[in-house]
Amino acid sequence: MLVVLTMRPARGRKMDANVDGKRLLALLPKQWEKEFKQAAGFVAIRIETDENIRSAQIHAQVVSVLTNPELGPWRLVSYETLLRDHRPPRATVPVAPARRADQRAQWN
Repeated sequence: MLVVLTMRPARGRKMDANVDGKRLLALLPKQWEKEFKQAAGFVAIRIETDENIRSAQIHAQVVSVLTNPELGPWRLVSYETLLRDHRPPRATVPVAPARRADQRAQWN
């Protein structure tokens, strides 16, 4: 399961994303692969887990971690589940070139 979540600090709070981001990653389960990115005004965290874990379980874990007083008031802006497809990509099918606009069929 691959999940990307976006968070912003609560209104009126100065963003210290490096410290809070490291704390958040430390509070999430160790067996999850996590990646932290900071952008203008928000933080994105990518979480990759086993296929046995459901999206609702990850969401519940993240929400419970965000209630931790050490993190301060962060709010979850978006939570997106991405699907991984383990099948190889299909071969491309060649497409016939488009006819010119002035080209007419034989019978016209």
